[in-house]
Amino acid sequence: MSADVFISYAAKDRERVAKLVEGLKQAGVSVWIDMAGIEVAAMWSKEIVSAIRECKVLLLSISTHSTESENVVKELALASERKKPIIPIYLEPAVIPETMEYQLAGIQRVEFFEGRENLALQAVIRALSKLGVTVADEASAAAAGASNIAAHGSGHSSGKAETEREVAVWLKVAAAVVGLAVLGMAGTYFFGTSTTTAPMPIAIVQTQTNTVAQAILDTNRVVVLPFKVIGSAQDSEDLGYGLVSTLTSKLQPLQNLVVIAKESARKFEDSKQSPKEIGQALGAGTLVTGEIQTSNDKIQVNIQLINANTEALGWGNTFTKTKNDFLDLQNEIATKLASELKGGLADDEAQQLAKKATDNPKAQIEYQAGRREWNKRNKEGFENAIKHFERAIELDPNYADPYVGLGDTYGLLPVYNFAKTSDTMPKAKAYAEKAIKLNPNLASAYNSIAWVLHTYEYDWVGAESNYKKAVQLNPNYATGHHWYGEYLYTMGKPEDGYAHLLKATELDPGSKIIKCNFAFCCLMLNKNEEALNIIEEALEIDPMFHFSLSIKYYRLGGGDISGAILVAEEARKKYPKQPVYLQLLFNLNWKIGNREKALNYFLEILDKHHDSYQKTEIAGIYFKMNQPDNAYRWLQNAINDRETLVPQAAVDPAFERFRFESRFQKAFKNINHPMYVN
Repeated sequence: MSADVFISYAAKDRERVAKLVEGLKQAGVSVWIDMAGIEVAAMWSKEIVSAIRECKVLLLSISTHSTESENVVKELALASERKKPIIPIYLEPAVIPETMEYQLAGIQRVEFFEGRENLALQAVIRALSKLGVTVADEASAAAAGASNIAAHGSGHSSGKAETEREVAVWLKVAAAVVGLAVLGMAGTYFFGTSTTTAPMPIAIVQTQTNTVAQAILDTNRVVVLPFKVIGSAQDSEDLGYGLVSTLTSKLQPLQNLVVIAKESARKFEDSKQSPKEIGQALGAGTLVTGEIQTSNDKIQVNIQLINANTEALGWGNTFTKTKNDFLDLQNEIATKLASELKGGLADDEAQQLAKKATDNPKAQIEYQAGRREWNKRNKEGFENAIKHFERAIELDPNYADPYVGLGDTYGLLPVYNFAKTSDTMPKAKAYAEKAIKLNPNLASAYNSIAWVLHTYEYDWVGAESNYKKAVQLNPNYATGHHWYGEYLYTMGKPEDGYAHLLKATELDPGSKIIKCNFAFCCLMLNKNEEALNIIEEALEIDPMFHFSLSIKYYRLGGGDISGAILVAEEARKKYPKQPVYLQLLFNLNWKIGNREKALNYFLEILDKHHDSYQKTEIAGIYFKMNQPDNAYRWLQNAINDRETLVPQAAVDPAFERFRFESRFQKAFKNINHPMYVN
């Protein structure tokens, strides 16, 4: 007797599989299964071969038992040869053996684990329905409802036209795939509810040409893309940016999701690239897209999930509220979106998502405008950021985030030579402490105070404790991993720093500054080729960024230095308030032997920027010119002023030949730097 679905399993899993079979039969699905078990070779008969040949889909149960079963391997191979869609059903965590690895590469799974059977069953039913398997109307509707595809009243329904469109897209993709029929991926995200509890690695599927390997992106890696704005420009634009920022920040702390930073996502605003191209660029398998429309006092938000691997549409919904209820609207969307992405929420997760950082929407808009300015990393951007953060606090003095914003801004001003540490770092610490007092669970606040302890107070133990707390509270906080990684390599632990900087880069692939610090860490590990590749990526983002230019052309000696000098000269004219370009020009000219030109740039630094330029940098210039007495004098002054670049100077490869000198070691031993106290 033929059936739409063939279930391959091991006899020892019979009881677990029986639950799946019962659920499918109740849903009206015709199932072929040998309930006597298939471990005996004699049972692998013509009847079984015929059943696989006649079925529409093979459900492959995965367990430690089935992966060792010869007959399960045979059935998988036979289904693959006949180009049957395959849906792996994991009964428990299991390692795929080499005998199955090729057939299952890139096929996403359903986890039929204890306690999650119902969600998994609904995902399977949705998948089967879209693969042409006959499902009872009631069961199909229930499965669709479980995924929130059928929204309350105004939501996008999964009507016949939409279903047919999704199936058409899916089948088009499947037609390009050898044997495996990537349709098997339908078991999870594509059909609405993710039943995966742990991130899946990127896998490889061979296309029909057998020449191109296509990366299958992990659908637990999520990015919220900029929303299309409809309505009055500034009003809708601010609300749209605010919503995207809030959704991103609310999703980031959730377990089992990796959420890409909003600044990287912003680079794809109004992009003409396909979902697949965007997903590949950001390393995200799930795209959250949408549009926001304002009319009078009404706000309407349309949300859609897209599988970046297939470009197929998943869950969608429409939300409508008044502008006064915008903050409630954000929380409602965040909760439903998170539930859809995770396949349900724990009580504490739902409670966290329902919390509002502020009750004043204008305060939120000011804070988010401040972050946009802060990310520019230039003098005007920092100045504007402070104004926005201060306005946000005026509107809501109990709003913790803008205090962190002020802490981060004042904490970075000395790094870019825009202020003295003594003028800004105590302020940075005070603002971070205020934020923690208002919100003890705010990861960014601990990261902000850690930065002060690390780069100003030289409290190495306190800094690490706060960095750890930040990434613990929010494992997807890119800046947390970034600054913690920088801390680790400045403590002489570049291997540990590398891991966190790699994570930061994955979370925020569009950040030029993260890439620069990552490349610097690679230099410390003598991974020069990797450092060069990373810096090339940073220069693609911003061809004039001084850190990138310095690492490539001065540190690595790569490319046309004369051409780099021209770029630096252009950048100097464009950013006259950023003296770092003068130092870059000094370094580049000194490297190619233009000593007189180099000295003129150095004299300009001393003449025009002596009040704010870090003494650590001046010490570095004197070290390059082989004037150690002057260098040590400026280095000691830098330490006395507790400059932010001192910890990096302790490990900078540029100072390698001085590192074993007694004066150098004494300078860092006096601040208890871990590399010099033992």
